[in-house]
Formats: sequence, C-alpha cells, structure tokens
Amino acid sequence: MIWIILILCVIAVIVHRIWVSVAAKRRRSAGGSPFVGGLVALLDGDYNSAINLLKEAVRDQPQDIEPYLRLGDVLRDTGEVKRAIQIHRELTVRPGIPKKTMARIFLSLARDYAAAKRYDRASATYEQALNLAPENEKIMEELLQIYEEMGEWDKAYLLRRDIAKVRKVDDTHMLALYKAYIGKMYLDRKDAKRAESNLKDALKIDSECAAAYLYLGDLYYEMGNIDDAISAWRRIITLYPEIAYITFRRLEKAFYEKGRFEKIVDLYNDVLERNPRDIKTIMTLANIQRKKGNLDEALRLCQTALELEPESRRVKQALARLYYEKGETERSLQAMVEAFNGFSSDEEYYYCSNCGHKSNEVLWRCPRCKAWETFV
Repeated sequence: MIWIILILCVIAVIVHRIWVSVAAKRRRSAGGSPFVGGLVALLDGDYNSAINLLKEAVRDQPQDIEPYLRLGDVLRDTGEVKRAIQIHRELTVRPGIPKKTMARIFLSLARDYAAAKRYDRASATYEQALNLAPENEKIMEELLQIYEEMGEWDKAYLLRRDIAKVRKVDDTHMLALYKAYIGKMYLDRKDAKRAESNLKDALKIDSECAAAYLYLGDLYYEMGNIDDAISAWRRIITLYPEIAYITFRRLEKAFYEKGRFEKIVDLYNDVLERNPRDIKTIMTLANIQRKKGNLDEALRLCQTALELEPESRRVKQALARLYYEKGETERSLQAMVEAFNGFSSDEEYYYCSNCGHKSNEVLWRCPRCKAWETFV
C-alpha cells in the first residue's frame, strides 16, 4: 500500500513538472512580453505567475492601461480586493483615457466593490460605467444583481425594463414580479398607498402574477378589508392550484376572523378535486380535521398521503400523533411523536429547489443562490 502511494506521488510530481515546463514554453513563445506572458499564465490558471508577470509589465510600461487593469482583476480574483480597488481607482483619474476604456475600468472597479460587499459603492460605480456604455448588457446584468442584493427594487425594475428593450425581448412576467417586489417593499414600510399602486401596476403588466395577488391580499388584510384579501388569495388558487398551499395559512386566519371557518374545508376539497395528489393540501386538510376532533377523517387523509409519498417523514409523524390521540398506543409510535414533537403541517417550511435554502414563508427570489421562483 505504501509503495502505491509513493508511486502516485512520484507520478504527480512528474506531471506537475511537465505542466510547468509546457506553460513556461508557451510564455517564452509569447515573444518575451511580460504582459502577454501574464495573459498566457492566466489561461493556464497559474495566478501567481500571472501576478508576477503583470507586475513586471506594469513596471516596463507604466503608461499602458491594460496591464494595470488585468493585474487588478487578477488580484481581486485571488482575494486581494483592497489592492485591486487601489489599482483600479488610480486608473479612473488618469487623463486622456478613451471613453470605452474608462467604461472597462469602472466595470472592474465596480466588481472590486461588489467582491468587498460594498454594494453602495458598487452600484454607484456600475452606474458610472453604464453612463459611458449605455447599452452594455454585461454592465446592466451585474448592476441589476447589485440592485437586487440591496433591495433597490424601483431601480431594478427600471433597469430590467431597459435590458428587455436592448435585447428586444418580452420580459412581461419578470417585470410584473419586480413591480410586485416594489409593492412588497412599500408594504413592509407601511406605505399602503404606494404598495397598492405598485401591486396593481404589477397586475396590469401581468394579470396572472401570483406574487402580486399574494401581497395585495396581505395589504387588504392589514387594512381590514378581509373580503378583498380573501378574493386576492383565492385568485392564486384559481390560477395556480399547484401552489395553492402558499395561501392556506392566510385564508384560514381570514375565514376564522369572518366567522366562516367551515368555508376553508370546502376550499381545500375544491383544490383536491383539481389536484388530488397535492400532498400539502391533503395534510393541511387533515390537520383541520384533527383540530375539529374528526380523527378518523384525519387518519384517512394521512393514509392517502402516505400512499402518495410512502417515505414522507412528515406524514408518518402526523399518523403517529393521530394514533396517539386516539389512544392506540401500540400503533402510535410514541417515541417518534416525542422525537418530532407535533403535527408537521403546523410547522410549514418552504425550500429552494435550486440550493435547498429553508424559509418559513414562500419567497420568489432565493436569498442564498439568488435564483427566481424556486420556492414554488
């Protein structure tokens, strides 16, 4: 075994030396230029050599912008963000730089600030780059990400609209979603007038925007217009029965306050008629039946859910709780009830299908991986 490890180590050393030799030959064939050699080193993934060669190029050609620009980029990519910012900032005050080149400098500096998570400086610098190159899609895309990260949804909407114009594409769905986020922003700030205006604008852009209906329902509920809130949330169920569950908690609370809680059972049954394999609705309805004391009906629903998802822990947890409450001790698996503590539909979570991020409320944009509409 030891001999095998030694042989593998020797092979690894030989391969590394061959790679270094080939890389060196490529750089020599670049005509002896440190700048070109640095670019070749970058292509080889040899960042240490690239930095050293680019530093040499900077010393040899102090008036040349390109080596400085590339050096700053490599330093940023290797984690030396402060040095990258310093180099790129110095370039921005040089006189006589062509407009196109200056746009590239501001773009690199903006990326430096973004890497340092200095988003306010990053957004301002991206905006300077965009002023110099108004239809540069790369600048637009990266600035859009910064606006999203900062929660600057007003600016993000306008920029997204400009990108759609440049690309000549129909971006109706996403533009409506951005408008809905603007509405949610004002809703969180307790600015009901602006929240309602933007949410209605979202529905003018896309009359089937689920996020706009969800937040408009929240707004009406906070204003005391419970019937209007119910109407908005039910619109989601009509349009998108597969994500009807995002309205259930809200609707239960609203129907209870209106003294019409029985209506929620009819609503869930309607959803199941349209989508009989909807586990979330089945489990939500089972929990309501449990709370009403209809344990046999709750058990029937849970058993149906288990047939659809035989490995579901939350369904088994619910069954254990129900058997325990019925007094069927041997079947209740009391240990599992104690371990999981509760009826699972009381503790609903949503997960990003892209990265697995968990949230106790549905999100349209994942805060971890930044993907859109991965929670529904």
